[in-house]
Amino acid sequence: MKQITILFALCLALAGANTVQGAPTIVIDFESLAEFEIVDDQFLALGADFGATTRAVSAAGALDEAFFPPYSGDKAIWDDPQLSSGIIRIDTVGLPWVMAGAYVTGNTNVTLTAYASDGSVLGSDSTGGANYVSASTGLLPNIFLGVTAKGIAYVEFCDTGNTYIVDDFTFKAIPAPGAILLGGMGVGLVSWLRRRRSL
Repeated sequence: MKQITILFALCLALAGANTVQGAPTIVIDFESLAEFEIVDDQFLALGADFGATTRAVSAAGALDEAFFPPYSGDKAIWDDPQLSSGIIRIDTVGLPWVMAGAYVTGNTNVTLTAYASDGSVLGSDSTGGANYVSASTGLLPNIFLGVTAKGIAYVEFCDTGNTYIVDDFTFKAIPAPGAILLGGMGVGLVSWLRRRRSL
């Protein structure tokens, strides 16, 4: 019985240690999407809602890879003006994020802004200018824009009026408070058992 109790405590401790570090980083690479497919609720199960504000495009299709190469694979998403007037919005599904970002290539400066649920700005990042292949700014394609902040409810990518692509959208969710508590209890139980054993 004592061995079962110790084994149970160790399992709790290991589960807690993983949860305290947070949920795994999720990367959406858009490779599963068809050419020109509107990106909406395809990634709800992963924790992201694109709200039909963007469309998939491929290097093998309409994407001009000579100037706008995807960061990975063949597909990326772009700011189709028919859908969103240049703004790509991605909302959290379930737990808020503590980090969100993506690789961006644009004709002009592109900005990522992260917002809390009340609409207040939590942080932003930008490319600093055009960064397509051979851009006069000297900036290279696929600059990673990212914001790290507690309680991100949604993010928006926008530019100054031309076009851009986004690839490998990446985010990390806040760990569930109950899971952290359970993990902490597991660690505490293991410590108590060790002290008791040494007496």
